[in-house]
Amino acid sequence: MKIGLIVEGDAEYHALPNLLPRVASPHTILRQPLRCPVQPLSPPALIAHVAATKSFPILIAKGVDLIVLLIDKETRPDCTIELVQEIEREARSRLDKKVDLRVVLKVTKLENWLIADPQALRDLPGLFKDVERIEKQVAGRADAVDAHGLLKTCSRKPSYDKKTGAIEICKKLDPERARQNSRSFRKLLKTLGCAEPPAEARGRSRRR
Repeated sequence: MKIGLIVEGDAEYHALPNLLPRVASPHTILRQPLRCPVQPLSPPALIAHVAATKSFPILIAKGVDLIVLLIDKETRPDCTIELVQEIEREARSRLDKKVDLRVVLKVTKLENWLIADPQALRDLPGLFKDVERIEKQVAGRADAVDAHGLLKTCSRKPSYDKKTGAIEICKKLDPERARQNSRSFRKLLKTLGCAEPPAEARGRSRRR
């Protein structure tokens, strides 16, 4: 199966190609996502319309079997499951039935996935310091913290650059470590066909 990703953010567009080759999927994942001008807080019907107009035809022409639409949940109060179902329903109504579609919400945004592997930040000592501050907060709950604020606090530079930071972290981020701390990142891996590691392997990953 061939899978193509659609993202709405500049950081995702530039950073994910550094991560996707290390995702242990049995499928072929197009390394470069498509960037679509979707506003994450838009109504589901509008998100589906923009994606269908701007991105679906390109991925269909590339012969994908599955389109994965990655969107920040941001501050939406909606139930994550219900919101995903609504966007998927709207998007599938605009898509050739020969191609499947899944929506994955980043909870709350890309930065929450980036901090889900604190070791990746330790491997970038020129960019981050005091990583233990992040590690204490993200253990099993990376989706629930102010990830951008933590990255700013631990940045060695006066300001944290979202695009540059995402690119460098994704070069180091271990998907198996990140899945332990982020439920929404686990959803991405599951959607991409990655098998859940056995309990023994999960324990080793936590200890690294």
